[in-house]
Amino acid sequence: MKRRLISVAAVLLFVLAGISSASASGFALYEYSARGNALGGAVIGRADDPSTIVTNPAGITQLEGTQIAAGASFIMPNMDVSVNGNEVHGQNNIWVPPHFYVTHKYNDKWSFGVGLYSRFGLGTEFDADWAGRYNVTEAVIQTYSINPNVAYKVNDKLSLAVGVEYINVKMDIQKKMNLSPAPLPDDLSQTKAEGSGYALTLGLLYQINDQWKFGVGYHSQAEINAEGDLSFATNYGAPFNLVDTDVEGSVVLPDMLNIGLTYYPTKDLSIEVGGVLTRWSTYNELRFEFDDPVGPTSSYTSVTPKDWKDVWRYNIGVEYKALDWLTLRCGYTYDESPLNENRLDYLIPGNDRQLYSAGVGFNWQDWTLDLSYTYLWMKGRDYGNTVGVTGVQPDSHSKNARTDIYGITVGYKF
Repeated sequence: MKRRLISVAAVLLFVLAGISSASASGFALYEYSARGNALGGAVIGRADDPSTIVTNPAGITQLEGTQIAAGASFIMPNMDVSVNGNEVHGQNNIWVPPHFYVTHKYNDKWSFGVGLYSRFGLGTEFDADWAGRYNVTEAVIQTYSINPNVAYKVNDKLSLAVGVEYINVKMDIQKKMNLSPAPLPDDLSQTKAEGSGYALTLGLLYQINDQWKFGVGYHSQAEINAEGDLSFATNYGAPFNLVDTDVEGSVVLPDMLNIGLTYYPTKDLSIEVGGVLTRWSTYNELRFEFDDPVGPTSSYTSVTPKDWKDVWRYNIGVEYKALDWLTLRCGYTYDESPLNENRLDYLIPGNDRQLYSAGVGFNWQDWTLDLSYTYLWMKGRDYGNTVGVTGVQPDSHSKNARTDIYGITVGYKF
């Protein structure tokens, strides 16, 4: 069985290394399991399936024996951007962040678990010649996390957990370079970089009484130092200095605090309310350092100001065990946008979001199958107050933003 688990983990790790996602608040992702998707992320106080490794690892003390779960979310975003009266539709892509978890209860006190998942991601793509091409034509952020945790059941009411999260980040940003007034066509630049870092993970689960549970999960900040290259399609030399060069950059990914309070009016019905605080104020700017001078000003640095703000993601989820083999779920989420309206760009043309979700769970002997659907609606965004961001037109706004998210997770208990 060990060999089989290692093989499955290796395959999932390979898949995770090549994924990205879209339509996130900022560029954070919250699609960790089909059950969690269906409940709007309200699984912090419940903390009773293997995906709790991500949100509240203290919950693995509730899981008997050895359990595994694997699956994916299928994210299908749609959005229009109007620039100077011309409407542009973003490319229709499907982004597939997978997830994989293993938990093991060693004895009545100690439990262990490891998760492979994606906590950050971004996918934005427009036609190569659209009006905002000097800001971005394509942007992809791909991440995967490997997160081992150990949990300890202090007593019948309290469980605690601690772990370390390894985060790998890949970034690919493409945009056009305006060479006017020279009689030359636009050049295409591409910045590719990869780096990694570590975060501390913590969890707490408290059984208040037979009807109430409270949970807290935490991911610390993670500093990512990345290296890569900046390349140009044409490589124009002096005076443009658009020549390939190596690049370095760093970013501090935000810490996240998850909280949830769960109420069980009956043994078959549960209601959880909670939220996620994401401290995006760590994201002040996107900075790259070049080995060689770039552009007509011979700059060795590219700085794009961000100045994002801390935000909350509020959720409520209801779960009802209708039959021994069938569970029904629904959820609602209100997700605040961290973007600074004076520092907007087209990489993340987002705003506050509302998510409506539903799903079902099937169980047969030691197997479980969870399915979910989420409809995401996002408020429009006006770029009229944006200043100092290259390629962003003041007479532009995003609209008609919506996303369909399908989820599937298969679980097995040994």
